[in-house]
Amino acid sequence: MSRAVAIAVLALALAAPAAAQWNGRRWQELSPEEQERAWENYQRYQQLPDQRRDMIERRYQRFQTLPPQEQQRLRHNYDTYRGFDPGQRREFTEKYRRWKGRK
Repeated sequence: MSRAVAIAVLALALAAPAAAQWNGRRWQELSPEEQERAWENYQRYQQLPDQRRDMIERRYQRFQTLPPQEQQRLRHNYDTYRGFDPGQRREFTEKYRRWKGRK
């Protein structure tokens, strides 16, 4: 999984509830747990500073322009990341920061 992509998808996850759909499904089609998570994400998004919300919105708009198969690949990568335990997430983040520092 591309580290840059995973970080970008994390940011997109905050913006996703602002859209009418979640993983291609309408709000009414989400499970109660998915609705709760989406609502919490949206509330966190609303509390962000304007500059951060604008950056997330730009990334989300860029995501929306991707072909469906690329969007699905990013969603899969994010789901994989969400399945990591805290140690795996910490290791992933450290590797990403080292990788980004070499660019």
